[in-house]
Amino acid sequence: MPAPDRVGTDAGGYRLSAAAAEFRVEAWGYWTPEVISAFRRQAFVLARRLGAEGQFVLDARDLKPQGTDGQEVLRELFRMLAALTFARGSVSASNALTRMQLTRLVREGGLDGRITVD
Repeated sequence: MPAPDRVGTDAGGYRLSAAAAEFRVEAWGYWTPEVISAFRRQAFVLARRLGAEGQFVLDARDLKPQGTDGQEVLRELFRMLAALTFARGSVSASNALTRMQLTRLVREGGLDGRITVD
């Protein structure tokens, strides 16, 4: 049985945690339309809790390169985060293609220089 804070399946999904000090996203696999829709509803609300001293963390070490819709929801999240004041951010990805995709999305979201991608 999946953990209650886990959305999706082993093939693709995410887990969120949020507080004033940190907004953390753990993402894996390839996201289906259902996972993308749930992420859009949940992540944007939780991200707004990120305080000025907080940090954003995207653990994408197990995330596969995303299709158009998956990329768009991540780009939207980064754009929304760009409007917030937070201390630091980081994105980690093991897959080289995923890392390149996320680097581009961070830049397009207006967070180049505010979020490190490794």
